[in-house]
Amino acid sequence: MNILVTGSAGFVGRNLVENLKCIRDGKNRTRPNLCINEIFEFDRSNSIEELEVWCSKADFVFNLAGVNRPKDPAEFKTGNFGFASTLIDSLKKHGNKCPVMLSSSVQATLAGRFGTSEYGLSKRDGEDLFFRYAEETGTVVYVYRFPNLVGKW
Repeated sequence: MNILVTGSAGFVGRNLVENLKCIRDGKNRTRPNLCINEIFEFDRSNSIEELEVWCSKADFVFNLAGVNRPKDPAEFKTGNFGFASTLIDSLKKHGNKCPVMLSSSVQATLAGRFGTSEYGLSKRDGEDLFFRYAEETGTVVYVYRFPNLVGKW
């Protein structure tokens, strides 16, 4: 199995990649039926061309890429919705209907104190984009809204 992890240099992505490497290398034996061939690590330092290649080869995508502390609130839309659109377009271009796991936030509910949050709006819009992609293509999409995910390390 080839796994693409977007946001691989971030808090969750870095730890996920390390665990996937341990599974691949036999150091973590908790998933004996999971055979990992390649782990594609995509973050801001990678090119869209690399993303294109990896989207053509991926058997599963963990989309952990996102913006959560920008200098300008407009960056929420670009980072959380814009990149999701780029990822989906690349998967479509290659006819790749592999499952996708999208990391989101409880703020996507826009409930309570999150009602007018630019961050929450961008996460909700990203979720909606993936839900439409799933309906359109039949791709399995998993959305995980991580509560209380904060801190360094």
